[in-house]
Formats: sequence, C-alpha cells, structure tokens
Amino acid sequence: MSPRGDGPAAGPVGDTQPSHDSALRRSLRRIAAEPLVHFLIIGAVLFAGLSLAKSLERPVVRIDAQDLNQLAAYWELQMQRPPNKAELAGIINERIDEELLAREALRLGLDKGDMIIRRRLAQKMSFATDDVAAAREPTEAELRAFYARTASRYAAPARVSFQQVFFSGDRPNGGAAKAAAQALHRAEEGGRDAPTGDPFLFPLSYEDAPTADLLRDYGPAFVKLLETAPVGEWSGPVLSPYGWHLVRIEARRQPPAVAFEAVRDQVRDAYLADRRAASNAAFMAGLRKRYRVVVAGVPER
Repeated sequence: MSPRGDGPAAGPVGDTQPSHDSALRRSLRRIAAEPLVHFLIIGAVLFAGLSLAKSLERPVVRIDAQDLNQLAAYWELQMQRPPNKAELAGIINERIDEELLAREALRLGLDKGDMIIRRRLAQKMSFATDDVAAAREPTEAELRAFYARTASRYAAPARVSFQQVFFSGDRPNGGAAKAAAQALHRAEEGGRDAPTGDPFLFPLSYEDAPTADLLRDYGPAFVKLLETAPVGEWSGPVLSPYGWHLVRIEARRQPPAVAFEAVRDQVRDAYLADRRAASNAAFMAGLRKRYRVVVAGVPER
C-alpha cells in the first residue's frame, strides 16, 4: 500500500485531541463567567483571610476602670492608705500576671479534678444565688408578718427563782441517783428539813435567773424541769453533766414581748436569711431535675 493511501486514514485520529481541549476551554470560560462562581471564590478568599487573621490575633486581657478601682480599694483596705503611682502600677502588673496564669491553667486543663477549685466555683455560684434572693428589699408588711410568725425568736428568755440539792456523779455504783431519789421521798413524806446533798461548784439558790444561762450551764433536761415543775415543791431527780439534782421552784417570770420596732433590723436579717435559704433550696431542686445523678453503689435517681 502506498504512503499516500495511508494519509486519509490517519487524519481523523490526529484531530480529536485539539477538539477536546477546545471544548474544555470553552466550558471553563463559561463557568468562570458565572456571577455565582465569582461570589464563591471571593467568599472563600475572605474566609481564609479571616481565619488566618484570627489565628494570628493575640487574646486580649482587659483591665477596666472598675477593676482598677477594686484593686486600689483592696490595697487601701489592707494598708490603710491609697496606693501611690508606683504601687498602683505594681498592683496592676500583679493582676495581669494572675489573669495570664489563670488563663493558661484553664487552657491546659489544670482546673480539672481539683477539689479546691470545684468547691470555690460552687461557693461562687451559691453566692450568686444569695445575691439574687437578697436583691429585693422586703416591704414593711412582709417584715411585720414574718415577725408575727417568729416572735419567739426575739422574746427575752424566761426567768426562774429556785433552790437545788446536788448529788455528785462521782459517787460509786450509781449512788448519786439512789441518794437523790431517797432524799426526794423523805421530802414528799413531809420531812421538815430540806434535803441535803453534796458540795457543788454552782450556787444552790438562784434568784430571777435567765433560763438561757441555765441551759448553757446545766443542759436541756434540767431547764425542762425548771419550766414544768410545780411551784413550792421539791421535784426531780434530774440529771446534768455533773450529777443528779432536786429542785424547788420559788417563782417564774416571763418578760413582756419585745416590740417589732425594737428588733426590726434583726427581723429583716432573719427574713432575708430565710428567703436566701428557700431560694437556694429551690435552685438546687431545679438543678437536680436538669441532671442525672449517678453514684457508685447507689440506685440511680
């Protein structure tokens, strides 16, 4: 076969690649001409630039005017005088160092698993709820109603006059209780002489003594007997931290009720304390509803 005859057969194969490249270029030009493509390219460039700028941006530690005032006030409270310029600059630098170290500690996760930090955070949260509860000042009507419900908190303690006979707990084999019972029996049988017991470091006779003081010295069982025993009769025996006692009530006196105006400040403080306690209890109940509490070995709540 002659070379001339081979020419027409090879021609179409050689023309296919330029035609394909030309079509691809035309398609790319059409895509590049689309406004949406321009928008996407510009957006991608801006996003990449902003991301780079953000990664290079240094975090800001800001000490504002309120911080400066607090730092200066705390210094003055400790030193009993305002700081001078050099001292104030030193305080500010210490505050900056503290903030930087705290941020780095958080970044490194050093707060995780630290019981002291956890307790401090819980305490700050508790203080925050206290502040919310105390934010509104109670009205006069609320304070008076609260006083009416809790008047016994502000009443002066009752007073009592009495005599006592003491039987020392140092007696062997429970002898003090037996001796006290026998002495009471003789008194009830009409003995003309007062019962006798052991020497005692406290007085054997009290005149108009506040029951609050007696509660501190002798305990609740002793004071309960003073409040309930009949007047003019020997009663007991009653146990105290020291031994056994017989008591004879001579007189009781209940001071008059304290007027609201005399204890208004105490009533307000107590009202706010009760309101804080109720607010904290409600807050904690709400928190428990938001979390599942799982304790090892305890049924899940």
